Amino acid sequence: MLKLGQLVAVLVKNNHHTPDGFATGRVGKGESIHFFERIDLFAYPSWNDFLGKTTLAREGDIATIYKFIGRPHRIRGGEKLKHYDVYEILINGTIRQAFRLNLKPLKKSIVP
Repeated sequence: MLKLGQLVAVLVKNNHHTPDGFATGRVGKGESIHFFERIDLFAYPSWNDFLGKTTLAREGDIATIYKFIGRPHRIRGGEKLKHYDVYEILINGTIRQAFRLNLKPLKKSIVP
């Protein structure tokens, strides 16, 4: 599990979809993705489960873990499905939600 205050890099290349084929956000141009204000954990994976305003993030952008939100209710499993875990992140001055699949932990944290 990622920790509050942990720095992460955005992973986009080949990560617009989970291994099961479900979208992790709206695809942007090139190696970018739109992260949304909220991912509906009760509806995902379905149509229209990304809600609110978006922020465009590019491969390698740095974000800060703000809060662990949870895992979509239709996704079961332990550690092997952690890529479905949803986090609130601070990115480009906005709070957005992102799947663990799109977040690569960096070694340093801003919170001890």
